[in-house]
Amino acid sequence: MKALLSILFALLLCGSAFSQFKADMVQTSEGVATTSKLYVEGSFYCIEQEEGGTAVRVIVNKDEMVTRVLRPEDKMYIEMSSTGMMSKMNDVFMSVEDLQGSTDAKLLGKEEVNGYSCDKYVVNRDGKDVMNFWVSSELEFPVKVVNLMGNKMTMELKNIKMGDIDDSMFKIPDGYTKMEMPGMK
Repeated sequence: MKALLSILFALLLCGSAFSQFKADMVQTSEGVATTSKLYVEGSFYCIEQEEGGTAVRVIVNKDEMVTRVLRPEDKMYIEMSSTGMMSKMNDVFMSVEDLQGSTDAKLLGKEEVNGYSCDKYVVNRDGKDVMNFWVSSELEFPVKVVNLMGNKMTMELKNIKMGDIDDSMFKIPDGYTKMEMPGMK
């Protein structure tokens, strides 16, 4: 019986560890909305976006805690630690993951966001609420983030579609050159 329970528990863990979906990632700052594409498979996620008219693909491997930023136009990429300040400042998902386990984040309860039941958190610093975020246990991923300070940036996943994601989304294509940036180890 114990062996059967152990196998079932392991299968449940494996099944939830391989959540696969794609979504529109809508970020709004100072009234201006931009939409990027997000692809998630287990411990990997990829964001396809545009920066200054140039296509950029950001691939994050949470197991290795490595972020790779690809510029398809130039067939080059840079690599950095996902725990570094640059990653945390530019990657809302890494910031939420870091905060979710901290004493600054307090679970407020459950709310539905875009059809998904989510745990809602508030982050408080020095007596001031600075961020809210909603994490779906089904997706094992943040579905919404609201920065309550400064530009009041929001990020929300919309048009979420469960399904198999091509593994190539999370790999560096052949022919790309790694560019070394000082201080980006």
